[in-house]
Formats: sequence, structure tokens, C-alpha cells
Amino acid sequence: MDNKWICVELDTGREFAEELAAEAAEAFGVSVEQMEEGIRFYIKDDLPAEDLDGAIGRFLEDFKKFRGSDASFPYRYYSSEVDDWVERWKVNFKPLRVGRHFIVTPTWEKIEPEVGDRVIWMDPGRAFGTGHHETTRLCLEWLERWPEIADADASRSLLDVGTGSGILAMAAALLGCRRVLGVDNDPEAIEVAVENLELNGLSARVQLMTGTVSDVDEKFDVVIANIQALPLIAMADDLIGHLKRPGRLVLSGILVEQKESILAAFEAKGLRAASTITAGEWCLIEFV
Repeated sequence: MDNKWICVELDTGREFAEELAAEAAEAFGVSVEQMEEGIRFYIKDDLPAEDLDGAIGRFLEDFKKFRGSDASFPYRYYSSEVDDWVERWKVNFKPLRVGRHFIVTPTWEKIEPEVGDRVIWMDPGRAFGTGHHETTRLCLEWLERWPEIADADASRSLLDVGTGSGILAMAAALLGCRRVLGVDNDPEAIEVAVENLELNGLSARVQLMTGTVSDVDEKFDVVIANIQALPLIAMADDLIGHLKRPGRLVLSGILVEQKESILAAFEAKGLRAASTITAGEWCLIEFV
């Protein structure tokens, strides 16, 4: 593995830190660390400086246009040895209990699970989804409630759209879901998910696929997508088209202020909002 990486630090202010962290994770396919007044992430040192400046500049301009904001986000970057940021992550990435029985933990930590706990082993990597962001935690909490709110028999199935690290697909498998498919249009995210499945002994229970939801040719009891509001609206027909009847569509990655636009878009297509769960600035919407 190449030992040279670029550390990018963005001054976001507290108002935009969480949202920009989620957007950066999606845009660059990386794990993102939140600091006091900003975010930090690492990308491979294989781009000329002008290309890197262009990529970061476009990312920030797209974000400001989407948010309707003229805020300034100063940034800086510098070369970093792999060992430097791995050690930094070890300081910040600790075992996390989500819901009643999920524990997301890095491999270097020793934990003592309680009876009924479901452990997901994950090291910080190149794809979004470690359970530490509200949007992922909301999905894990909903998955844990799923058997209680549906006639969930042993044959139930789940499609994880934008699977990233594979954390939601793995959670579904640990909950006993028989058919689990994770799809992502980023080949590197699929590589990371494959590694995580092997780490958790779930390779035989979860199928992964590089592509988009439109490339999938079957229907599922649950379709879950932790992305962002605008892509979710753009994919509405494909997401709904892969639901069994009856089925549940679970959408996360949505800012509270975007909730009404998501409700309008999907209810206009015949779905009914069954529940909404909020954590901080973010919300999850379950449609039936």
C-alpha cells in the first residue's frame, strides 16, 4: 500500500460541520473526522495540486449552491504518512453502541458483548458508513426495530442502495435477513464492503454489486438508501420499482429542513409515510 496520502482540512464552522462531513464522505469516498470547527479527511496522493484544488473547489461550490449559502470554507492540505492518520483515527474511532444491541467497533479494541449483542467489526476506511454519523445510526436503529413493525418472517429480503462500507447490509444479515444485496456505483466502496464482509464472516450471507439501483433486476421487502435528498428524489421511480407489495422504503441522509420535499416527492408517487425519526439535523423517513 502506498504510504503517501494527502490530509485535507476544511474550516466549516459548527453550523455546517456535520453536513459537510457527510457530503465529503460521499463525494470523495472516504471516512471523515469532525474537529472542533471543521472536518479532516485523507485521499490518495496521486493528483496534481491543481486537480486537487479543482476537485475540492467544485465540491464546495456544489454544496453552497445546494444549500443556497454564500459561506466561505477555507481549506488546506498537506502530505501525510499512512501511519500518522491511522494512529489519529485510533484515537477518535471507539466502540459505539447503536440502538439496543448493535456494537460497531474497530478491530484494535477489546469489547465484552452482552447477551443478544450484534457486533460489527469495522476499521476506518475509504467508504462512508461507520455508524458514527447520525444518518447511519438512524438506519441501524430502524433495522433493529424492523422485525417488530412488520410481519418479518425468515424469508425477508433487503436492498441496500449506496451500500458504501456495507454496514447496513451486514446489520440486516446479522438480524437474520435471508436475502441481502448491497449496490454501489463506486467500485472502491464495493472493495471496502467486500473486506468488511470478510472481517465479519458475512461473505456468504450478503451479495454485493457494482452499479446503480436501475441495474438490479429483482424486488425486495425493504429498500434502504442512506444518500442525500436530491439524489433520492432523482432515483424515486427506481427505488419504488424495486419494492415488493407490500414493502417498505427507508430513506436517510435527509436534513430536517428537506423532509417536506422528500415527503411530497414520494407521496406523489403513491407511498405513505409511516414514520419519521430525527437525530440532530438529520431525519429518516419510512414509507410503505
